[in-house]
Amino acid sequence: MSQTDAFGAYVRTRLEGWGREFALHRDCEYLGHQSKNMLQVLIEHRGEMPGRVTGFKPIEVNQEALQIEFIVSDMARTQRELACVLRGYYCGSGRKKHERRDTANQLLQAVGSTPVSARHFLTLHDVGFAHVRGVLVGLAIAA
Repeated sequence: MSQTDAFGAYVRTRLEGWGREFALHRDCEYLGHQSKNMLQVLIEHRGEMPGRVTGFKPIEVNQEALQIEFIVSDMARTQRELACVLRGYYCGSGRKKHERRDTANQLLQAVGSTPVSARHFLTLHDVGFAHVRGVLVGLAIAA
């Protein structure tokens, strides 16, 4: 897909920022998995339990990336294949046309769909890109 307009470049930049923020290869602690168990805490504090935590601070997320996450999550409700391809393309690691297609195929198999070819992967990416672009245009008009 050729980028000839400024808004298309803006949408691509927003999607790439979303991919960095919600990368699939990030640390498990970021995703909410327990990083320390009770025994490890006791060892670090030499057998004494530390004081209670006084508050909870949620993970800070870039609001623009979160807006794209909401768009892609909403897309996944009706068009799972498009959402999986966008997650594989922008949130995956490695080269965009090879390793990220493999990531998208793994996501597709996890939701019960069939793997896609390289050409179909790029076609689904273009359709998903157009969908996100349309939603962002709608949001810009509504604002």
